[in-house]
Amino acid sequence: MIGIVANDTKTKLGNDYYDMFYAQYSKLKIHTSKIVTVQEELTFGRTTKITILVDSDIIEEFISRPDEDFLKYMAESASSKLFKYFKDLEKQNKIITQY
Repeated sequence: MIGIVANDTKTKLGNDYYDMFYAQYSKLKIHTSKIVTVQEELTFGRTTKITILVDSDIIEEFISRPDEDFLKYMAESASSKLFKYFKDLEKQNKIITQY
């Protein structure tokens, strides 16, 4: 299986973020066998902490706000960091196989 993005959110805000993130992730056309997880944890008051994970590596982590522009910005930021993470991983694999 290629390109799985798991949704582990608990609130509507988290689900909205997941939809925005998945749209950005799909545009990048990243094909990997690793599972990307969007995880949401409840924190103090009415806020939640959203974490983007690849296996057990944390790519992005932030405290959410109910602002649509903020969520879009964070979705773009997380997807670009994820793209860079997979490109670096691919580069490392090429270096290792050249030995």
